[in-house]
Amino acid sequence: MALFASAAAVAATPADKPVRGGTIVVPVHFGEPATFDCAAANTPGVLLRVAPHYSLLMRADADTYPAVKGDLAKSWTVSPDGLTYEFKLHENVKFHDGTALTSKDVKVSFDRLRNPPPGVVSLRKAMFEDIASIDAPDASTLIIRLSAPNAAMLQLLAMPYACVYSAALLASDPSYPGKRVMGSGPFKFTRYVPGQEWVGERFDGYFKAGQPYLDGFRALSVTPAAAINGLMTGQVHYSLRSLTQSELDRIVAARGDKAKVVGLQTTTPVRMWASVNTSRPPLDDARVRRALTLAVDRWSGAQAMAKMTGVKVVGGLVRPGLTLARSTAELETQVGFGRDIEAARKEARRLLAEAGVKDLKLTFVNAQNYTYFGVFLADQLRQIGVTVNHHVVDGPQHQATKRSGEYDMILDNPPEYLDDPTVQLTSFMPYKDNPSNTSRANDDKVDAMYQAQKREMDPAKRRALVLELETYLLEQAYALPLYWQNWTRVISSDVGGIGDMPSNFLKMDLADIWLKSGG
Repeated sequence: MALFASAAAVAATPADKPVRGGTIVVPVHFGEPATFDCAAANTPGVLLRVAPHYSLLMRADADTYPAVKGDLAKSWTVSPDGLTYEFKLHENVKFHDGTALTSKDVKVSFDRLRNPPPGVVSLRKAMFEDIASIDAPDASTLIIRLSAPNAAMLQLLAMPYACVYSAALLASDPSYPGKRVMGSGPFKFTRYVPGQEWVGERFDGYFKAGQPYLDGFRALSVTPAAAINGLMTGQVHYSLRSLTQSELDRIVAARGDKAKVVGLQTTTPVRMWASVNTSRPPLDDARVRRALTLAVDRWSGAQAMAKMTGVKVVGGLVRPGLTLARSTAELETQVGFGRDIEAARKEARRLLAEAGVKDLKLTFVNAQNYTYFGVFLADQLRQIGVTVNHHVVDGPQHQATKRSGEYDMILDNPPEYLDDPTVQLTSFMPYKDNPSNTSRANDDKVDAMYQAQKREMDPAKRRALVLELETYLLEQAYALPLYWQNWTRVISSDVGGIGDMPSNFLKMDLADIWLKSGG
């Protein structure tokens, strides 16, 4: 099996020079999109389809992650006090309808994210609370002013959900992104057949010279099993889901040197947890929630997960291996991560008794591609006398349930495109201003601790503040952490420009990916 050690290993070389032509085929197994709007998207299944159609102001750089690079922005400056960001945009950028893209379109798109009009959902509104104003003094200049310094602001501006929309179309219909695909990205939207495929073709007016290299792309709506079969037969070019060892063995046996395995040691920001609805008694009692998380044996469960999924890495609320994260020994001191599971479950039963809770019955709403998490959770909570009704739904219904609050617990995968805790922990910001908070908790202490770590520029001091916040969140058990993703996957040897990457959300626009066989 050929292993790429880093994203830099796939940079273009004389022996691996970009070739123009061909259509890349990618299997998407996250369900059908409930919306086409990046602002309202809460699943990779939306962005994997729409990202190639849109430009961003900035984007995360696969070669220097978590650093960012310009997309529409060709340069930028930050004032010494960290409060003013000035961007110079590429000129002569066109939308797919032929109209010019200017700084006004970027301004209006970000204003929509941070202050959505009635009827528009912006799940990441809380991330932009530090922006005081956005100005577009001329067609190629954008000025963003902050109310306070933010250590992660450039990374926030580079989020893949910050698609730049046409200000003219938004003026006529603020909800157009939810139902119509029209951007300035490397590929124009061609067609969408629900349950079958999403297709895009090269936009010849794309502002980056020579890109995209591909003629087009097809995102196939498939099950995980069908994606494996497609890899084995060469019908798709790479996998998006992390694969188990048995799946890797089958694909490599079938494809030989026509496929390469990457990511064997790569833990990405993708993680899963069971969010606990604090608006429903007795889950509004921290003792009950803490009992639930103490019941889960994450260490032995990881061995079972490894047979079923690549989401199998034990970790807290900060990605394992990140400089801000705890070591394994430090993590074992935190609520829910001790090695003595019998002692933990004894304490869980005591907490339930203290709270006056007997014969607790809970409904866990799960997404259809992750049934193993529901089976695992139900078994673990059964050990302390809690009965779980495991309710599995498709992608759109799962997202709708999150919004409705009709659940006791629900599977959630919080912001995952960047490691920084300002992104990763935003899901715990008070629900009153943050619809992505599926615990529905309004905890002012969380808000204060979150703000403190976001403002601290000294790395050592910031790490201490992040760990203090993590400890508090684990004790409050607003969510039951499950596992982080080890992103081991297969890529066709015919694909250039992509290899091992530290995040699923890199290179989603497909602009600098090519097929070595060309058209």
